Amino acid sequence: MDRLFYILVYLLSISLVVYIMGLGSGFNIRNILYALLISGLLLLAFLSIDYLSKRKVYRAVNRGLESDGFYYISNMPARTNREHKAFKELLSRAHRKYEYLLDKYREEYKSYLDLKNKWINNMNTSIADIKLYLKNNGDTKNYENIEEEIEKLSRSLEMDLCFLRIMGIKLDLQMEKINVEDMVREVIDENKDALVTNSIHPTIKSKGNLLVKSNKYWLKFIISQVISNSIKYTKIKDVEKKYIHISIYREEERSVLSIEDNGIGIANKDLDKVFNPFFTGEKGRDYKSIGMGLYLVREVCDRLGHGLELRSMEGIGTIVRILFYD
Repeated sequence: MDRLFYILVYLLSISLVVYIMGLGSGFNIRNILYALLISGLLLLAFLSIDYLSKRKVYRAVNRGLESDGFYYISNMPARTNREHKAFKELLSRAHRKYEYLLDKYREEYKSYLDLKNKWINNMNTSIADIKLYLKNNGDTKNYENIEEEIEKLSRSLEMDLCFLRIMGIKLDLQMEKINVEDMVREVIDENKDALVTNSIHPTIKSKGNLLVKSNKYWLKFIISQVISNSIKYTKIKDVEKKYIHISIYREEERSVLSIEDNGIGIANKDLDKVFNPFFTGEKGRDYKSIGMGLYLVREVCDRLGHGLELRSMEGIGTIVRILFYD
């Protein structure tokens, strides 16, 4: 049926030829039949050759329509016309994109299941500890321990909620121009009680009102997590002057937000693992960390297209840099 147009054109053209021949020498039936026979054989030969050259393609497509897989693409013949080559290339690209997205979603789902498994184990551990403390209710210190376990449960639930939100981040996030300094000051203001209570002095150094392209909600989440970490690991350090230095500046073809503290720092052996989910390290375990903050920060930065760098020395402090590319 896809060659019906060619056949119609053939019939029209041969009719015109016969008509023109009749005008010149009269309608000689014998000559007309001979011309129709020759042209008909040529048409049949053309259709046969066309079909045989494309038969393997048709078979591969038909098998593909009857199956759920994509193996039929590789079975398409390599020697074919330009139209079919383009068609095969288009299908191959679509298949590669499909495989890439499928692998990505499988990896994300596996990561989600691993995190949920660890999260449930953490919940069970905290609940078991609370039950044990309640059995030993003669000691008033147990009430403090229960409050501590409840606080751990609350932090874990909050992190799990953030993780679920991150899993739902779409590629079509609303990106807008954001004043980084204003965002930093907003986060500092929200944490002013913790900063004052722990005698931590924040400073902000900005070279002009730098605007970066990001998502307002998630950029605030990133900055809040990093500053919260700085407060957590700076307040416990026994030094006379505790600080968090925040710098906003241009570097080559990107804008940089640098957050530096003089907290307890990170051991060199742990630097490659701090972005892993539920990794706390020795320092984190000592100070009741659940090990999800930096993992979530990295996930959000990756999805927003921002860079993330971390440098730290144990006992000296930590520098986290967020990179905004033009």
